[in-house]
Amino acid sequence: MTKKMFDNVKVRSTVAQQDVALEDRFDKADSILLKAPEPASAPAPTLRKTSVIRDTFSMPPDDYARIEELRIIANKEGRSSTSKSEVVRAGLQALGLLNSQQLVEALNRLEKLVPGRKS
Repeated sequence: MTKKMFDNVKVRSTVAQQDVALEDRFDKADSILLKAPEPASAPAPTLRKTSVIRDTFSMPPDDYARIEELRIIANKEGRSSTSKSEVVRAGLQALGLLNSQQLVEALNRLEKLVPGRKS
């Protein structure tokens, strides 16, 4: 092929059209692959080390048993060794996704406990 064949206006036009089409496909792929996470999705876990605060609190036996049930479910779904702390923290994340009215309704459904007392 000679240089004159590539100087043809039709060839240059076709190449330009293909460049535009290719760029459009890449833009569409980027918009799908690089899309920001949905606002309702949970934040990605952080890998940095953070300090922790140890605390104790009281809960009815049924709630304590529910933590163990949730740990078992996570284990059956392929997540190994979920701690009680992780279950509670995930619950806090889920509560954080509620609007203020839904949060108050969820809190109102809880059994009232006398702090620091065993029943």
